[in-house]
Amino acid sequence: MLRDGLIHATFLPEAEVGLEDAQENIARTAELARGARLPVLVDLREIRSQSAEARAHLAGPEADAVSSAVALVIGSPLSRMVGNFFLGFNRPNVPTRLFTSVDDAESWLRGLGA
Repeated sequence: MLRDGLIHATFLPEAEVGLEDAQENIARTAELARGARLPVLVDLREIRSQSAEARAHLAGPEADAVSSAVALVIGSPLSRMVGNFFLGFNRPNVPTRLFTSVDDAESWLRGLGA
């Protein structure tokens, strides 16, 4: 959803995210952004897994075209692992950081002026 200039994305509990899901997420973000590059907050706290293909797509040029910065909210060792894999292996081209609090993530995104 779009709220106060930030896109908030939350995965369903126990989601297993594949490439098609990642493509759909980027398409939905593009719809919400309406041609702009906006900061994106992604809540990973309930996710079960994310495929390598999905991570690569979410860090690729399609994501760069719609996001100016990405804050990943994590809450468990599993979501921390998913977030670290994303950051370590995919090297996003936009500022991207892990958080344990939605408020901290929002503050960081707003502080970037993204």
